[in-house]
Amino acid sequence: MNPSARRLSQWLGEPMPLREVAALLGVDAEKARGLVRAGRFPCRVTKEKGKYVVLPADVLVAMGLDDPIVRMVDLLAGAEFARRWD
Repeated sequence: MNPSARRLSQWLGEPMPLREVAALLGVDAEKARGLVRAGRFPCRVTKEKGKYVVLPADVLVAMGLDDPIVRMVDLLAGAEFARRWD
């Protein structure tokens, strides 16, 4: 793979708070915490600084989405396209 090409989840990189992931999956935040404690949440969940977080790659899998390879040139082209509409 080209060094400027990475999986989408690698570009997103930062772990997502459980509350955001729950909203994306259509689950109430309190219910999500209960599912995590019961080991039944549909994503792998870890704790960072006392907070539940989920890696973007795991969110994509739980949502049934692909984790495509994205090239830097495509990201830049998309940003330029978006700038034209601001």
